[in-house]
Amino acid sequence: MKPPHKIAIYTGLIPNTTFIETLIAGVAKEHNVLLFGTVKKKTRYASKRITIIDTPTSLYRNIPLTLWRALKLGIKHPKRLLLAVKEAKTYPTTYIKWLRFSRFVPVLLYAPDIFHLQWTSRVDRWLFLKSAYPCHIIVSLLGSQAAILPYINPEVFSRYQRCLPKVDAIHAISEHLGSQATNFNVRSERVHVIPTNIPEVAFSYYKPFEERDAQPFQLVSVGRHHWVKGYRYGIQAVQQLVQSGINVHYTIIASGSIPEALLFQVNQLGLQDYITFKPGLPQTTLFEHLQTYDALLLPSLSEGIANVVLEAMAIGLPVISTNCGGMAEVVIPDKTGWLVPVRDAKALANTVVDCMRVDIEDKRKIVQQAYDLVNTNYHETHSISKMLRLYEGLGNRD
Repeated sequence: MKPPHKIAIYTGLIPNTTFIETLIAGVAKEHNVLLFGTVKKKTRYASKRITIIDTPTSLYRNIPLTLWRALKLGIKHPKRLLLAVKEAKTYPTTYIKWLRFSRFVPVLLYAPDIFHLQWTSRVDRWLFLKSAYPCHIIVSLLGSQAAILPYINPEVFSRYQRCLPKVDAIHAISEHLGSQATNFNVRSERVHVIPTNIPEVAFSYYKPFEERDAQPFQLVSVGRHHWVKGYRYGIQAVQQLVQSGINVHYTIIASGSIPEALLFQVNQLGLQDYITFKPGLPQTTLFEHLQTYDALLLPSLSEGIANVVLEAMAIGLPVISTNCGGMAEVVIPDKTGWLVPVRDAKALANTVVDCMRVDIEDKRKIVQQAYDLVNTNYHETHSISKMLRLYEGLGNRD
C-alpha cells in the first residue's frame, strides 16, 4: 500500500469558503493536506494530517520567516531556491518580487506531490513547480474566474490558453464549466467534472415542505453584492409583482456594504416596504433563517452551479433560478425547481406567481425531488470520493 500523498489545496487565504474547507477535511481522512497562504483568522483543524504553512503579509513578520525558510531550502535543495529567485525576478517591483518569493519558498520546501490551485486566474504563477520537482498541478474552474473573467479581459483569455494545457488536470464543478475548457485549448480527457460538495450539516436541516399561512410570500436571495448576482432584476421583478397586487417581500442577504445602485433602485421604485437588505450570516444560522422563507430566488447572470441553490435544496426550500451557467443541471423545471431566462424580470415575476400558486402536493414533490438530486450527486461524501480518485490517479503515475 502506497503512503498518503502530500496534497496542497491552495487558495492563498486560510480559512476559505465552506466548500473548500469541506474538501480539506474530507481529503485529510486519506492523505496529508498542506495549506499554504495567509491566515486571516486563527484556525485549528481536528485532523493531524492538515498542516498550515502561514505566510503573513506583514513584512515585519514575513521577512525573517521567509529568510529562515529560504535558508532551509538552500541547504536541502539549492536548485529549488535558485528557481524561486529566478521566478520572483520576473515580477515588476521589488515589493511584488518579495511577496512572490515568500509564497514560492514554502511550497518548494514542503514539496507537495499534488498542487491543487483553486483560483484559475493564478495558474501562470505556479507552473514553474513542474520544473522544480515531480509535482502534479490541478486547476479548478470555479464561477466567474472561468465563466466571466477570461471573456471580459483578453489578457486573461490568452493566459488561460497558454497555461491551462500545461497542467495535469482540470477540475470543473459543472458540465457547463467543463465545456469552457475547450476554449482554452485543453483536451477533453484532462477535464474532470466533480460537483461542488455540500456538507453533511446542510442535509440535517432538511424539512419536508409545509406551506406557511402567513403573508406576504417571502422571497430570499443569498450571495455577495456583485453585478453578476443580478439583484437588480430581482428588484424589478418585485416591482412588477407589487404593481400586480401580489403580496410579496424580498430579502437580499449579503456581506459587505450595500451598493448605492441597488439602494437607489429600491428608493426610486418606491419599494422600501417590500425589500430588505440583511448582512451575511454564519452557515448554520443561515440554514435556520432560510427556512423562514417561501422560496429562494437566484437572479444571477452567471454561475458555475450556485452553492446556495444546492444548500436550499438540501434543507427543503423551493428554488427559482435563472438559466445561467450550469444551473440547468440541477434546477429542472417541474421536477426540482423553476428555471427562467437570464435578465428577464417579467419572467422572474411570472415564475414567482407560478411557484406561489402551484398545488401544495406538487410543490412537496418538487422539493423532495430537489433534495434527492442534491443528496445523490452533491453530498460531500460523493464529491470528495471523486476528488480523491483524481488525486490518487495522478499521484500513482510516478
